[in-house]
Amino acid sequence: MLAELRDLRVSEDLQDKALISIVEAFTAGARRQPADALRHARAALAHKDALGISNESLRWAWPLAARAAFELKDAAAARDLLALLDSHPPGHLAPMLRAERDLARARLAASDADQGASAAFAAAIIGLREQSTPYHLAYGLLDHAGHLTRQDDAEAAGLAIDEARAIGRRLRYQPLLDRADEIEEAKPRIRA
Repeated sequence: MLAELRDLRVSEDLQDKALISIVEAFTAGARRQPADALRHARAALAHKDALGISNESLRWAWPLAARAAFELKDAAAARDLLALLDSHPPGHLAPMLRAERDLARARLAASDADQGASAAFAAAIIGLREQSTPYHLAYGLLDHAGHLTRQDDAEAAGLAIDEARAIGRRLRYQPLLDRADEIEEAKPRIRA
């Protein structure tokens, strides 16, 4: 896919540059290279002033950047990304970005051992169901499952993993299925 973008690489069009950055970011994410995914997604986001934060490429870049920051345990990057969205007035963010922002806040709350993390995840999942894509919902479900696992709620974590895995199969997206397997393996077994 990256080789097919050869002609676009010489383009001066900022939409083309953002598209190349997001393709590179998703490629890095699929290869489990979160630092590269974050770098490329941020390169796409650098065009926000010219393209608008709700531009299609940027709507995909921001959640990927936020996820990469989470995978890197880079709370400062996650907070910077949240500040980027928070700098826009109400009505300027696409619904998908609002849902992903809620998920990023839930992940931060969980990493800070905030008592409100469970409620934040529950609300974020509702938002993802209503305003996002199956891809983003599946990753949100896995984030929630990871939190539930840390809270020793293996049964609820298992349900979230199963739903995410079903979405991953439907999308035929192996990195999502691999992540579901990792969280499943980390989940404590329910004792009979």
